[in-house]
Formats: sequence, structure tokens, C-alpha cells
Amino acid sequence: MTDNYLEIYQQEALQEALAELKQARHREKLLADENNAILSAISAMSEAKNQNEIFSGLNNVLKKYIDFDDFIVITRESSAQAFKTLISTNHVFEQMNWSQGNVTNRALNGECILLFEPLHLREFSHLNSFNQTHVNSVILTGIRSEVTQNIILLIGAQKGQFSIENKETLRRFRPLIERAVIDIETKEKLQRIVDVRTTQLAKAREESEKANQAKSEFLAMMSHEIRTPLNSVLGMLDVLTLSQLSIEQREALNQMECSAELLLAIISDILDLSKIESGRFHLNEQWVDLGDVVTNLISQKKQTAINKNINLDFTLALDNTKQYWIDSTRLSQVLFNLIGNAVKFTDVGSVQVSVSEDANNKLTLVISDSGIGIANDKIEHLFTAFHQGDNSITRRYGGTGLGLAITKHLVEMMRGHIQVESEESKGSTFKVTIPILSRKFPVRPESISSSMQTKSMNLLIVEDTESNQLVIKLLLSKLGHNVFIVDHGEEALAFLESTQINIDMIFMDVSMPVMDGITATKELRKKGISIPVIALTAHALDSDKQTCLNAGMNGFISKPIRRQDIYKAIQSFSETA
Repeated sequence: MTDNYLEIYQQEALQEALAELKQARHREKLLADENNAILSAISAMSEAKNQNEIFSGLNNVLKKYIDFDDFIVITRESSAQAFKTLISTNHVFEQMNWSQGNVTNRALNGECILLFEPLHLREFSHLNSFNQTHVNSVILTGIRSEVTQNIILLIGAQKGQFSIENKETLRRFRPLIERAVIDIETKEKLQRIVDVRTTQLAKAREESEKANQAKSEFLAMMSHEIRTPLNSVLGMLDVLTLSQLSIEQREALNQMECSAELLLAIISDILDLSKIESGRFHLNEQWVDLGDVVTNLISQKKQTAINKNINLDFTLALDNTKQYWIDSTRLSQVLFNLIGNAVKFTDVGSVQVSVSEDANNKLTLVISDSGIGIANDKIEHLFTAFHQGDNSITRRYGGTGLGLAITKHLVEMMRGHIQVESEESKGSTFKVTIPILSRKFPVRPESISSSMQTKSMNLLIVEDTESNQLVIKLLLSKLGHNVFIVDHGEEALAFLESTQINIDMIFMDVSMPVMDGITATKELRKKGISIPVIALTAHALDSDKQTCLNAGMNGFISKPIRRQDIYKAIQSFSETA
């Protein structure tokens, strides 16, 4: 009998164990399904663009595991505000304010809470009688982030609708929801920062474009205003060069022309907007008689040295049977700056200048002085733009601090090197080394002169400045051409319509009163007048040239106007006519 009882007991225990195992496997399956759902929800929420999409995705997932009637999320941005409905599956809870109480505070601290009598709590006391019929069981939890505070409410219409297992299911989902909300708020915060920065950048770009436009307009105006008087200076020098002159007069004119050319090169660099913004200059290398270039520059600086009662000694060791391939204007700028500084900072003693070519085809410039010298701790900043060695130097000697910075840039652009040795109160020595090509002098081409045989042409000059009219007329007359002058574009159109003279070419200024050159050229082309038009303008930027060509002009000469440029233009169009 005892054995029978034992056998029955063992069978019952086995059945209970099997039942418990089955229940455990069922729970494991449910948990596995929940874990898979959590993973799927993580994947879906990672694609969410805002909090509404996160909570809507959560609603869809929880529906599979918890039997609730309504899904509500309430939110606020600070503890001083009331909660408001963010999303709700039941429209009766939309646009509602919710009270705060002990339960919501616990939920925000991370608890997952099951309420069997929710209507007895302060959080639900504000609901009207109709809403109260929908709220008889509640599971809630909260999420506190840096920006917002959110409460998730699962509402049941029946009492006792939710179980402890339902609460545990929501609890397992909470970390996922918290992470997703924090992530989306971070994204939104970053997006707001990006939007603000984008707006600021757009505004800054607009302001920059306005500033660039204003700068371009200023440079164009300055180009015209500076080049117009310089045109008269260089033009008159050209006219005088064609006259009968003594040796002394011709030397003086050569020095004046060298100075004017150097001034023109500097002005061109300053006024060329693209060069200023890019920090790059362009070399214009050609075969030159370097000895003449250097000698003319030294003769200019000698007078300054004489005025200060100091000696300027010059040694030239170049082969006078050779030409050198170099940008003579840039080299002149280098010498002009270095010799100018040496003379400026020397009150007693002398300045020695040496220009030579060594056996390795390198041009060497050495400028030494017995001036004030440079302190060792200042030498490393010597070639920095706008840097002055000492405030007292600035007050006594003046200057902007740009000279040596420009000099270094020009030397390096010519593939050269500059170095300095100096001692305070004893003087300084600057040494420049530049690689250079040379060749024997070719047969000199005949220079442009009034005696050259050129085809006589009828030329119309459209120019409003009297001094420029005089210069251009003198240059063209000396080349044997017949010159007719009008003051602006309207007069040019009237002249061409009324005259019986066959005009071969028109030289047209761009900036004029009454009718400018661009408008006048367009009118000529509309009337079918195909006479070649050459722009004469102090607006020397590339964009100005393109504007002239687009208007129908055939050529472009920037002021100051040189006789070589006019001669080339006339020859070019007379040969193709």
C-alpha cells in the first residue's frame, strides 16, 4: 500500500513539474517575443524624426502584448508648466491639461506604476464625467530628459484590466523609450543649432557679397579716377619722347617714365580685386636690358640720398652684351623698397648697392647701409605685413610696414630668396638671390616713331576729358593719322550720321556723361554700323574688358594709354581690313 501511495505521489509531482516546465517555456517564448519586439522597435525608432513618431511606434508595439483601450502621452518642457496631451488614440483626451501629483513625480523618477483606482488620484481629478468612464485602470511610466518631461499612460476602460505582467512588460520597454527620446531631442537640438548657424552663414554670406560688391564698385571708381590723370602724364611723356631732345632731356624723360611705370604697376596691383583677394601677382617676364633698368632706378634714389647728406654707392657687374629674362617692373619694386628703406633708416654714413650675375646664372642684389640696424628679436617679424620694428620708428620714419612683406613675396614669386643680417646702431645688409636666364642682344627692332611709314587713317576719338583728348590727338597725329574728336556717345552717333568722311576706326571711352561708351557701341551695332571700336577705359578689371566685348567692341586698351598699344591696335585692324 505504501508503495502505491509513493508511486501516485511521484506521478503527481511529475505532472506538476511538467506543467511548470510548460508554463516556463511559454513565459520564455513570451519574453523572447517581447525581446524581438524591443529589437524591432529599436530599429523602427532609430528612423523616427520626432517624438510623435517614437511614441506612435511604441503604441503599435505595446498593442501586441498589453490589452489597453487608449494610449496617451502627456508632456511639458519645465516643472513650472502643466502637462499637455502630446498624442492620444482617443480624441476625447486631446488638447487637455493634466494635473501633477505624487504619481507623476514617481513616474518621472523611473517607476512603472499600476493603478487600480486612478480616479481617486489628483492627476485624474480634473477629468469630466464622460472622460472618467474611459479611465478605470491605468499603467504609467515617465521619462525625464534634458528638454522635456513625458508621461506614458495606458488606459483601460475596465477595472482590474491590467496585471503585474503588463506592468513588467511596460517596464522592460521604458529604457528603450528613454534612449529614443533623448536621441531624438539631441538630433532636434543639433538641427536647431544647424538651422541657426545656416541662417547666420547665409546672412554673413549676403553681407560679404554686399561688401565685395561695394569693394568692387569702389575699386572700379578708384581705377578710373587714378588712371585718368596718370593717362595724361604717361601720354605726354610718350609725346615728348617723339620730339627732338637733348641727351640730358631724354635721360630725364626716361627717369620720369620709369617712375610713372612703377607707379602704374603698383596701382594696377592695388586696384585688381582678384589679385588682392587671392594674394597672388602675375609675372610679366620678358627680355630686357637689365643694366638700364637698374641704372635708371638708382639715379632716382641718388637724389634722395644727396638730400640727406649720405653717399649712395652703386656697383653694377652685368654683361652689357646680354639681355635678361625677368619681370623688370617687379625687380624694380624690390630694389625700390630695399634701397628706399636703406636710405630712410640711414642718417649718417652711406648706402652700398651691388647688382651682379654669378657663374651659376643667379642675379644677386646686395643692399647695405650704416643706419639704425634691427634688433635680433625683431628680425623674425621683419617680413610680416604691417609689422613695425618699434613704435618710435613709426613716428619718426613713417611707413605702413608693407614694403618688406611685399618685397619678400615678389622675390619668392621670382623663385628667389631674401635674407638679412643686421646689428643695432651699426646697419643692415639685405641680400637677394634670383635665378635668371640671359642671351646675347639680338638685332634691335626699329622703335615706334613719327617717321615710320603707316597708312593714314581717319580716326574718331570719343573722350570727355580735355587732357586725354589732347594726348590721344598728339599721339595719333604724330603717327600720321587724321583725328576727329567728340565729347560723348551721343555726339559720336550724330557725327557718324551727318559726316561724309569715311571713319576707319573709333576709339571709345567707356565712362562719359550724356551717353557712355557701352551704350553708344550698342546703338552703333543696332544701326548696322560695323566700324571697329576700341575701348579706352580707366576701368581695368577683367570684368570691365568682358563687358566692353559683350557690348560689341572689337578691342580694349586700358588707361594710361601708351603709344605702343594704340599702334598695335591700329596695325591689327588696318591689316585685317
